[in-house]
Amino acid sequence: MVRVSGPRIRSLREDQSLTQLYLATAVGVTTETISRWERQESPTIKEENGIKLAEVLGVSLEEICFTDTSDGQDEENEIEETGAIRPARIVAMALVALIILSAVALFLFVGYQSVDTFHFSARRIMPAHTVEGAPFPVLIDVDFVSEKDSSLLLKEELAPGCTVLRSVPTATLLGGNTLKWIDKRGHGRKKFAYMASCSSDAEVRKTGSFSGSLLVRQDSHREIDVDGPDHLDLLEYHWADSDMNNIIDDEELLAVYDDYGTVEGLGVDVEGVESIWMGSGYKWNSKKHVFEIIP
Repeated sequence: MVRVSGPRIRSLREDQSLTQLYLATAVGVTTETISRWERQESPTIKEENGIKLAEVLGVSLEEICFTDTSDGQDEENEIEETGAIRPARIVAMALVALIILSAVALFLFVGYQSVDTFHFSARRIMPAHTVEGAPFPVLIDVDFVSEKDSSLLLKEELAPGCTVLRSVPTATLLGGNTLKWIDKRGHGRKKFAYMASCSSDAEVRKTGSFSGSLLVRQDSHREIDVDGPDHLDLLEYHWADSDMNNIIDDEELLAVYDDYGTVEGLGVDVEGVESIWMGSGYKWNSKKHVFEIIP
């Protein structure tokens, strides 16, 4: 196993105008796995995956891995060898302390002034694949920071051929595949989620099949697109099996807990995922339209 740096991977990929789908295909993993690596949610990966990833990015494995820095270690060695910190370091530390004290004094002198800190973002979390007709969850994580009273409008449109089964909080549903949430007190971190299913002819493989926007009215309206994955594949693998090896491993089970387990009323079959996790694997029975657990 090796520890890779998500920011380095993302930077190298974007510098070469490569997509997450391209990396996933070349390495032999899913786009969601690449996304989790870049978000630093899975920093430890198999060494063979790290080697493949480095080859695709055109660098050595060491260039995408974490390396121990000497910061702090040099200081420890210096103290052990001399029994004291060198004068130059003392001067530097004193200068930093003086700057901090000056900043605190300036803040107290000027006094607190209310400055509106405005920030808002929306990110979609969804599986990379699902079975035709089987329910799967989608989560939209909204972060809205502002000192002014504002409402927000979140809109999500599913790919043609996909249908919304349930939404939390309850959204206004238009045409079966378009949701609208209005939050009159939109401050803070909020989660909006829904369960959906897609038919065999659903247009889910196209980039941008799932699209959304977040609109905030503050002085003038401000609108952004929902970030994150926007398409999936219809395959005979459970949506929680991110690496599609017919096994739900520990990391995949924890991802279900972290992403969807805390959303009350969504109806994610967490117990079913746990049952597959406790077995040695699973397979899809297309005739019965169920996942069969291998003991």
